[in-house]
Amino acid sequence: MSFGGLYGEVPHIEVDDETRDIIREMLSQMEKPVEINFFSSGSCGNRETNWCVPTEELIDLLTQLAPSGKLKVNKYTLERDVQMFKKFGVEPDRVPVVYFGDGFIQYLGAPMGEEVRAFIETVVRLSTGKTGLRQKTRTELGNIAKSASRRVFVYTVVTPSCPYCPYAALLANMFAYESGGKVVSIVVEAYENPDIADMYGVTGVPAVILQAEGTAMGEMEFVGVPPEHELLERVKNYMSHS
Repeated sequence: MSFGGLYGEVPHIEVDDETRDIIREMLSQMEKPVEINFFSSGSCGNRETNWCVPTEELIDLLTQLAPSGKLKVNKYTLERDVQMFKKFGVEPDRVPVVYFGDGFIQYLGAPMGEEVRAFIETVVRLSTGKTGLRQKTRTELGNIAKSASRRVFVYTVVTPSCPYCPYAALLANMFAYESGGKVVSIVVEAYENPDIADMYGVTGVPAVILQAEGTAMGEMEFVGVPPEHELLERVKNYMSHS
């Protein structure tokens, strides 16, 4: 299966009052500020369809509905901020790209459709520090944060219509947080980044690929939502890869 090509017209964020109230209620739980770095370009990677627009609309909506000062957004465009692209290591042809903080959690492509849920939940959990992971998982990821000398990249390949993808993405995002960034969660929208999906032969989503820092390529480890304990064991194995 190839994930190349477009898949419909670009959606705009149109939210009714009831949905706005639900999102506002979710974001009202925020405690500490969360920083988002949003990267875009006028041509949005020279695609015929500009996915930067709905991504920016989503971020603007969350900023509007979040408690004052809790969501800190920095916006960078390739035409104006090429040095920031270089500083953060953002590939211009991947835009839209969203980094949480320095990029310990990354979204390559627009977090649309089913992925919106996990995106908002990620904001809330980073703010509260309540990741929902088991205590054993949190303890072991905390140990990794203190002792690991290398990072492990967890790529979660998703599509907007996949109902299970948000669970896989959210799990990887929380691993990244609890590990202090030694696990880097990269959520890849397959249709916008078909080269990554095709590189690993992805035919179903969510697909979870792990790569140890310093290696040329990762390996697909899960198709479907990984069990928490199994993802933890695979992460630990990749930390020890030579």
